[in-house]
Amino acid sequence: MSTFAECVLAGLSTRLLVLDEDLTIVYVNPAYCELRGLSEEQVIGKNIAEVFPATILQGAGLAEPIRAALREGQRVRWSGYRQATADHGERIVNIRLDPCLGPEKRHYVLLTIEDITERHRQIYQQNILRQITQAMLGIIELPRLLHAILTGLTAGGAIGLGFNRAILLLIDEQEQVLRAEMAVGPENAQQAGETWTRISNEHLTLQDFLAEYDSLPPLPQRPLYDLVLQLVFPTDETDILPMAAVANQQTTNVTATDNNQPASEELRRMLSTDEFVVAPLVVKDQSIGAIIADNCITGQPISDEDVQLLTVLANHAALAIDNARVYEELRQRVEELDKAYRQLEAAQQEVIRAEKLSTIGEVTAIVAHEIRNPLATIGGFAQAISRQPDDDSRIQRNANIIAEEVQRLEQILQNLLDFTKPVRPELVLHDVQPIIESIAEMISQEVADSGVELVVEVQPGLPEIYLDERQLRQIILNLTKNAVEAMPGGGRLLISAQKSDNNVEISVSDTGKGIPAEYREEIFDTFFTTKRTGTGLGLSLTRRIVQEHGGELYVSSQPGEGSTFDIAFPIPTQSN
Repeated sequence: MSTFAECVLAGLSTRLLVLDEDLTIVYVNPAYCELRGLSEEQVIGKNIAEVFPATILQGAGLAEPIRAALREGQRVRWSGYRQATADHGERIVNIRLDPCLGPEKRHYVLLTIEDITERHRQIYQQNILRQITQAMLGIIELPRLLHAILTGLTAGGAIGLGFNRAILLLIDEQEQVLRAEMAVGPENAQQAGETWTRISNEHLTLQDFLAEYDSLPPLPQRPLYDLVLQLVFPTDETDILPMAAVANQQTTNVTATDNNQPASEELRRMLSTDEFVVAPLVVKDQSIGAIIADNCITGQPISDEDVQLLTVLANHAALAIDNARVYEELRQRVEELDKAYRQLEAAQQEVIRAEKLSTIGEVTAIVAHEIRNPLATIGGFAQAISRQPDDDSRIQRNANIIAEEVQRLEQILQNLLDFTKPVRPELVLHDVQPIIESIAEMISQEVADSGVELVVEVQPGLPEIYLDERQLRQIILNLTKNAVEAMPGGGRLLISAQKSDNNVEISVSDTGKGIPAEYREEIFDTFFTTKRTGTGLGLSLTRRIVQEHGGELYVSSQPGEGSTFDIAFPIPTQSN
């Protein structure tokens, strides 16, 4: 049990009384006297029943715990007790009884009264603000968000701030005006009574209010829509409300008795009230709009606490609106990009279709051109045979020409089939030397007949590489054929193979007329050819086969000196 002095010192920050065993007050601190409007002389020496509210002492039954504390030394705690007296309204208090010993071991009780009304009020307000803020931050659709903000301002009880009416305005940067976007609240007393009666019966939480949004009528059919249309203010009118509050970034409370507030008669007329508050919406030090709130129906004065709460809520609302705007801009940008992508995709499909048609037309023209000459030759010599069926030597000569032209047609068709339906290579380890020597032996006579010298140079001991032998033969034959055709007056054809870095490089060189510089980037394109006859598929097909082997095909050329085609095949590593 504490001593009398310890108890008194412990209670210096609260309101307290010290009672003896007869419930006589032997000590009172100034805080209690101030609360009751009494002096110490009017309290000390009196029985507690004479100066303490009877509603607590008798009605709430505090007298008996006081006696028990004196008699048995029991501590008593009453938390959150609500009480109202004739000299003040309802308050929330904590009451504590602490037994203690005084001089001569006499028993006393310290009665401590802690007023926690303000603390409860702040917690209550914070809870309301937290509910509204959480609801706002969970909404990213701007119209729905504006409705949620205004609902939080006008909903009463333990749900919102309880203003009769609230209007939200946003700055339109393009038109340089502050324009009302939405308003929530009744238009007159009758409408207010009907609305508030319905709300009191149906709405228990803020979410109940917000759930109504999807069933609301269109904006033109909602209350206060005509007022919303009127509230448009140039942004350069910063000397009068509401732009004055926006420009100064300060909440302004307008009252009927204060003539110093910069509120125009026009604004008062539109709002039909002389008392309202304007809170700016500020985010990142930039004003984006304002909220106007009033109690135009009930006439309830707007307190400093109301202004403070509105300011705090406006700060949260500004951030939520800014986030919603950013989200809306991103959504629109995504839609624009998606639309542009679909248009681009459609255009690409159209280009592909046009390219396919163009390619088909080009192939058709090339094939028609290539086939027309052999067919004309075949037809001419066939007719010659039919006109002179008895001339055996002429028939033999004409038949040989027809056979050559048929073979030419077959080669054209084979080139097209090879290009349109390429066969994937069957890769097997090979030594390139016997393959190259075999090809050289096969073409030697034809090359010699063309007046071209054939030279083969293969570096000894080349490592084996993965090849499809049939396709390698096709590659080299295509390149040697082109090389011979590039030397109509004769020349030198070199087929070589050597190791270069991590590749085996096979080269086909000629001393022909070379490739003009303007054609070197195009010679591998499909259907590109400078020959009077030809499909333009040979080099394109050759490059494709090389790439399917994992290799690369390069060309170097000097006009008048010749050309070299180098094929680099990768040498297998141990992991292969």
